[in-house]
Amino acid sequence: MPAVIFPPRFQQTEGYAPVVFEEEQQVKLWLQLAHESYGDQQVLRALHYFHRALDYAEEKGMDKERASLCRDLGYVYAREESFDKAITYFDQGLAITETDLSIRAGLMANKASVLVRLGSYHPALELLEKSSRLIRTTYSDFSNAPGELVHSYAAIVRMADDLRKVVDLLDMGVRADRIQVDIKRYEPPWFSGKQ
Repeated sequence: MPAVIFPPRFQQTEGYAPVVFEEEQQVKLWLQLAHESYGDQQVLRALHYFHRALDYAEEKGMDKERASLCRDLGYVYAREESFDKAITYFDQGLAITETDLSIRAGLMANKASVLVRLGSYHPALELLEKSSRLIRTTYSDFSNAPGELVHSYAAIVRMADDLRKVVDLLDMGVRADRIQVDIKRYEPPWFSGKQ
């Protein structure tokens, strides 16, 4: 019988069905509780669960989960207008090299949104261009790309195009305080409508 190799956090059981380790289940549970709490407008409770999940993922060396948690934590902090904390978590997630493209693109786009809110238009545009280039390099033909990533790419390109107009105005000498930029939020799938 040929050897079957499973990803590192799975174990082989009878019938070769992979079983998720307990540590991944724990992170998923805390993440679900965080998402539900935030959707119910219980911000402090949500942050508590996000931080528990992140601490646990760090302790167990779960890089993919850490990057995803940093993206979600950064999103919550940005939405609550705690921009410095949001950028801290986006940067922490971006420092993780082993992560999915969709998570990395989300971290970059969310950080760019915060930079725009802070009036840092040039760095935000650079980050959006880097994000779209990363996606295009990975999927030169979008027919093989996941649908979620295609939608993210389209949103990133639209935002970069709009931001490029702002940067052009700044480069022509228009004062930043004379420019108003509104960012349309794209809510994550777990978000259930906090007002």
